[in-house]
Amino acid sequence: MRILTHKPRFFTLVKHCLLLLMCCGLLPTTQAQNYVHSTLWTRFQVSAQLPKSWEIVTGLHWRRQNNFEHSKFGFWKEPLLSGVQVQLLRRNKAQTVAFIPFQINYFLSNPLLGREEDFSTPQNREWRASVGVEFTQKVRPKLVFRERLLQELRFFRSNHDQPVGRIRGRWQASYKWKPWVSINGITELVMHNPPQLNGLKPFRFHQFWLGGSLMWQLSPKINLETGYTFVETQRSTLIETDSQNVINLNLFLRL
Repeated sequence: MRILTHKPRFFTLVKHCLLLLMCCGLLPTTQAQNYVHSTLWTRFQVSAQLPKSWEIVTGLHWRRQNNFEHSKFGFWKEPLLSGVQVQLLRRNKAQTVAFIPFQINYFLSNPLLGREEDFSTPQNREWRASVGVEFTQKVRPKLVFRERLLQELRFFRSNHDQPVGRIRGRWQASYKWKPWVSINGITELVMHNPPQLNGLKPFRFHQFWLGGSLMWQLSPKINLETGYTFVETQRSTLIETDSQNVINLNLFLRL
């Protein structure tokens, strides 16, 4: 019997992507500490078509995390984030380009629990305003690619509501496997950009995402998404990182 000793391809790919970011100077080459987390991200989204190719999207976000003092896997133990989102977008007639002139988020967030000091960090409030664009390519009858670029301005209570900039780029592939289920893959790079907190570089790495999911069509207007995402986040100390193993559970309703 042959024993397999190689690592899973998924984690090897994650490692190679992070090494590439380090070589480009987007990640620190030395890290004092890395904290590993199990988290649950849920979202309930309602969208509706408006006149003249406009669309409105609203969402409720609810996230939980493990408590490392009790378990590495109990992602339901402690609060992580709750909030709402309102987005307005307009698509062209060919449905290949969507302009997002308005997106507002309101979040109440708790720190990821990676060290003892994180338990005493108070909950933070954030207002987030975003503008962006999304491109869609239907390369085959069952295969669709999407690219999204968003520029964010974030206003934290802990920062006296001074604006903090962030830009995020996402690439997503969706394959219609069965009439009632699609396979999705996603990767995302999030960078800090001006304006920034005092003493920090104007352009620096913040997050890297890599994940996959199944989109289940429960009815013509209701979809359920189940999946997993790996999220690597750099803390403001620049020498500490958080690695999230995210369980995704999202419900979509189209009116």
